[in-house]
Amino acid sequence: MKSVSAVAILIASTGLANAATRVVLPTNVTPSHYDVSIATDATHLTFTGSVKIDVAVKQPTKTIELNAADITFGRVSLSGVNGAPKVTFDPKEQTATLTFPAPITAGQHVLSIDYKGKIYQQAAGLFALDYDTAKGKKRALFTQFENSDARRFVPSWDEPNKKATFTLTATVPANEMAIANTPISATDSLPGGLKRVHFAASPKMSSYLLFFGLGDFERISRKVNGVDIGIIVKRGDADKAAYALDTASAILPYYEDYFGVKYPLPKLDLIGGPGSSQFFGAMENWGAIFYFERDLEIDAKTSTESDKRNIYTVIAHEMAHQWFGDLVTMDWWEDLWLNEGFASWMELKATDHFHPEWKVWMDAIDAKEGAMRVDARAGTHPIVTPILDVLQANQAFDTITYSKGQAVIRMLENYAGADEFRAGVRNYIKAHAYGNTVTDDLWREMDKTSPRPVSQIAHDFTLQAGVPLVRVAPVVGGVRLTQERFAMDATAKAPLSWHVPVLAQSPGDKAPWRGTVSKGAPVQIPAKPGVVLNEGQAGYFRTAYDPASLKAVAARFVNLSAENQFGLLNDTRALGYSGYAPLTEFLSLAQQTKSTMDPQVQAAVAARLQGIDTLYEGLPGQAAFRSFGRTLLDPLFAKVGWDAKPGESQNTALLRETLLDALSQFDDPGVIAEARKRFAAYLIDPSHTTPDTRRSMLRIVALHADAAMWEKLHTLAKNGKSAMEKDELYRILGTVRDRALAAKALALTLGNEVAITTRPSIVRSVGVAHPDMAFDFVTGHQQLVMSWLEGDSQNQFVPRVATGSNDPKMIAKLNAYAKAHIPATARGDTVKATSAIGFNAEVRAKRLPEIDRWLAAKRGE
Repeated sequence: MKSVSAVAILIASTGLANAATRVVLPTNVTPSHYDVSIATDATHLTFTGSVKIDVAVKQPTKTIELNAADITFGRVSLSGVNGAPKVTFDPKEQTATLTFPAPITAGQHVLSIDYKGKIYQQAAGLFALDYDTAKGKKRALFTQFENSDARRFVPSWDEPNKKATFTLTATVPANEMAIANTPISATDSLPGGLKRVHFAASPKMSSYLLFFGLGDFERISRKVNGVDIGIIVKRGDADKAAYALDTASAILPYYEDYFGVKYPLPKLDLIGGPGSSQFFGAMENWGAIFYFERDLEIDAKTSTESDKRNIYTVIAHEMAHQWFGDLVTMDWWEDLWLNEGFASWMELKATDHFHPEWKVWMDAIDAKEGAMRVDARAGTHPIVTPILDVLQANQAFDTITYSKGQAVIRMLENYAGADEFRAGVRNYIKAHAYGNTVTDDLWREMDKTSPRPVSQIAHDFTLQAGVPLVRVAPVVGGVRLTQERFAMDATAKAPLSWHVPVLAQSPGDKAPWRGTVSKGAPVQIPAKPGVVLNEGQAGYFRTAYDPASLKAVAARFVNLSAENQFGLLNDTRALGYSGYAPLTEFLSLAQQTKSTMDPQVQAAVAARLQGIDTLYEGLPGQAAFRSFGRTLLDPLFAKVGWDAKPGESQNTALLRETLLDALSQFDDPGVIAEARKRFAAYLIDPSHTTPDTRRSMLRIVALHADAAMWEKLHTLAKNGKSAMEKDELYRILGTVRDRALAAKALALTLGNEVAITTRPSIVRSVGVAHPDMAFDFVTGHQQLVMSWLEGDSQNQFVPRVATGSNDPKMIAKLNAYAKAHIPATARGDTVKATSAIGFNAEVRAKRLPEIDRWLAAKRGE
C-alpha cells in the first residue's frame, strides 16, 4: 500500500474523489420542491402516492432520470409537454428513466407521477412495526431513508446534494396520529373513518431527511425557546417519555448557543418505535427524529443506569444533527463524517456539560480504542473516503466515520482551543446553512479562527487511514520522540506520516510540553523520568515507551490521572497484541488496579481481561487465566457488591455491571450462585429486584443456563410485558454458553414467535459465544435471514456474525460467502472481519503462550 499522494489529497479534500465514476443521477434536471400525497394501507402493506415535483431543466433534453425502487408508476406527465413519456426502470441502479416524444425545453416544469409502493417489515423506506397490546396486536408505520431509501417512498432525486423543499399530505385512519417533519397545517374529515392530513412545507433539505409516521400514539410536549418539543410514543407509554423530554428540553438551548444559530423549525419531535435494526438505533430526520424504543424510553421496571446514559447520549447525538447534517449537509457520502463524526463528538460535549460527573470523555477514550483496533488492520479506510455508489456508502457507517471522526475532532479542538474551535464551527454553520459542503469548507473556517493552522494536521488524519505511533526514548536532559506507523498486521505497514499534536507531562511540572511530531523529524524535549505522553489522552496516536521509560511511568501508575491510566492500559495491551512489546506488560499494569481507582478505569481493566479470555476459548490455558482474572477482580467487586449503596455514582453502577459480566465469564462460583438465588426470588416476586440487578442477574443465569433454566428464561421472554422487554429477553436467550441451547435459540427465529426485527439480534447474540454456529445457521437459511434485514444491513450482517471467530478456516468460508452474495463495492465489512479473524488467530498462536508462561512463573513464585 502506497501513502496518499498530494494529488489524491487535493482531490479528496475538495470533494471530487472519483466524481467521474460515481453512480449518480445526471445533473441536467434538478428538483426544487416536492408536493407528495400518500394513502396508506397498513393491513395489506401497500400505499398509493402521487407527487408533483418542481424541476429546473438546464438544457433541452428528451429524458429525465430520477431514483425509484420497488414502486410502480401510473400516470406520468410534465407541464408544457404533450404526451406521456416511456418509462424504463433499472432495478440494479434503482432509477427510472422518462423518455419523452420530443425534447423538453429548458426552464421550469412540473413533473407529476402517480405511483404505488410497498410497506416493508424491515426498517427501510416506509415500514411497519407490529407490537402486542392488551387489545391484541397493533401496527405502526414509520420511514427510514438514510442513506438512500427515500426512493422507496417517492420518486425523487435521492442524493444528499439535491436539496429541495417538501410538502406532504397523507390520507390515514381518522383515529391514528400522523407525523411528519413539520406541524400539521390542516386536517380534512373523509368518509369511511379516514382523514386527510396536510403538513406545512419543510425547509430546503436532502431527501433522506424526509419523515412520515402513523399509529396509535400519544405525545407529551414542552415549549422551549419558542420550539414545540414533543416525545411521541405508543399509547400507554407516555410515562416512559419524561426523561427524554427533560433531556431534549435542556439540550436544545445549549445547541442553539453553541452553534450560534436558532433551531430553524417550529417543532422537534422525538418518536419511539418498537423493535430494532441491525443498521441503526435512531435517525435524525429534520424535526421528526426516529428512535427505537430502547434508545428513547425509560421503563422504571427494566431500564438500567447504562440505559439512561445511552438514551441521553443518543438524544444528544441526533439533536446535534439538526445543525450538523440537516441544516448543513455533506455534498456526497464520502464526507459522511461531517455528519456522524461531529454528532458523535457533540453528543459527548453536550452530555459532559450537563453531567460532568459521568466523565463521558473517558467513554470517548474507550471509543477511540475501538477505532484504533480497526484502523491498524486491513479493511480500514480514511475518514474522508471515496464512495462510488450507495452500496459502498452503507459501508461508511462504521467506527472509523463515527469514533475516529469524533476522536480527531476532539484532538483538533484540544489543539486549536475550545473557544477558537467553536468560533470556526459557528462560522461554518452560518456560511453554509441550507447548503452542502465538503470537509475542506470546515477546515477553511477553522484556519481563520485558530491560533495554530488546523488544515495540515486535519488532512493528515482525515485523508489517510492508519494510526501514528510515537516512540519515547531517554536522552540526556529529556526524551527523544520519533514517529512511525502502528500496525496490527502486515497489510497495514505501508509507510505514512502525520503531523501529530503531542502533549507531554513530566512529574511535578505545572504545564505540559506542547508540540508536533512528524516522521523523519525526531523531537527532543526536556522531561523527567516518568514523563507521560498524550497527557489527557486527547491525541489520536499510540505511545511506545522504551523499557526504562515504561518502568518509570508504571511506577507512577496508581497516581496518574484516570485518563492517563486508561491510555497506558490501552497502549500496552495494543502493543502487546501486535508484538511490539510483551503482552504481559499490560497484565503487570492491570495487577496494580485498586478499588480506590476511578470506576471507569476498573471497568476498562475488567473488559480488557474479558477480551483476552475470549481469545483463550478452547485452549488449555484458559482455566489458569480465568483464575488470574478472578483473583484480580474479586477485591474490586467486594467493594461495590451486588446492590447499590446510597449516594453512589452512576459510574459505580456501570462498574458493578461490568464486573458481574466479567466474573460470570470467568466462572466465578460465588457470582453464579448468587445470580441463580436472586433469579429464583425474581420468578416469585420481581418487584424487589432493581433494574440494574435484574439485567446482570439475567445475563449471568443465561450464560450458565442448563435446559430447565433456559426454559424459564424463555417463558419470561414469551410473557414479556412490552416490546422492549421481549426484545431484551430474546437477545439474552442467545447468549447461552451451552451449544445445544444456543441451537434452540437459533431455532426460535424460524417460527412466528419472535418479532421479525428481533430475529437477527438472536443470531448476533449466539454469534458472540458461537460465531461458527451462527455463521453456519445464516448460510443455511440465507434467503430467510436476508428477508429479516433492511437492505442497508444485508451486506454487513454475515461478516459481523463471523468476526468473533478465532478459527482461520472461517476466513475462506466468509470470503466464499461474500463472493456469492455480496457485491464487490459492498465488501468492506468482509475485509474487516477476515482481518480481525486472522489477527485473533495470530494472537492465540503467538501471544497467549507468553501469558501462559508468565502465569506459570507467578504460580511458582
